[in-house]
Amino acid sequence: MTTRDKILSLLRGPVVARIRFTFPFNAGTVTIAPASFHRVADALETGKISLQVTNTFPPGVGGQYTSGTPNLLQVAPLIGRTEEGLLLHECTHAVFDLTKTQVTDNEDEAAAYVVDALYFRMTGLRRPRWDAEPHATAGGVADALLRDYQSGKTGLPAVNAAAWRALRTEIALHSVYRWGTSGVLGVLLGASTGHDG
Repeated sequence: MTTRDKILSLLRGPVVARIRFTFPFNAGTVTIAPASFHRVADALETGKISLQVTNTFPPGVGGQYTSGTPNLLQVAPLIGRTEEGLLLHECTHAVFDLTKTQVTDNEDEAAAYVVDALYFRMTGLRRPRWDAEPHATAGGVADALLRDYQSGKTGLPAVNAAAWRALRTEIALHSVYRWGTSGVLGVLLGASTGHDG
C-alpha cells in the first residue's frame, strides 16, 4: 500500500470517524467532523492537494501544509501512530483552507493540536511519546472531549472553554510559534495567512 493510499484510508477510517468537536471563533462556531477529513481525502484524490513524503522538516516540525496552486501536504513516512497523528494535524490546516473558514492562525493551530491529541488518545499512544508542548496542553482539551464522547453525548461536543484558552495561550507563547502569525503578535492582530501550518 502506498503512503497516499494509507493516508486516504486513515482519513476515511474508523478512528477519524469518531473525531468531532466545535470551537468558538469571531464569526460563531467552527465544526471539525469526519466529513472535514473526507473533504481532504477527496482533494488529495482530485489533485487539489498534492502530496510530498519527506523527512526534511525544521526542528520541532513534523509536517507542513501550504496553500497554493496546488496546495501541498508534506508529511513524514507513515511509520506509526505518531506520524499518523501529525498527518491529521496537517490535514486540519487543509480543512480550513478548503472550506475557506476564516479562523485566525492561532485558532487553526489549536484545532490541529486537538485533532492530533484526540488521535493519539483514541489509538492508545502512550503520553510520554507525545507530551511535549503544545501537545500536552492539547491533551487536556482532548481528554474533556473524550469524556463527552464516553458519556454517550451525541452530536458535536464543544471544547472546554478554559482548556481551549490555555491551549491557545500555550501556542502563542511557544518558541516555534511566538514570533509568527500563530504567536503573540498574530493573536493581537487576529492574523490569518491562509491556513499554512
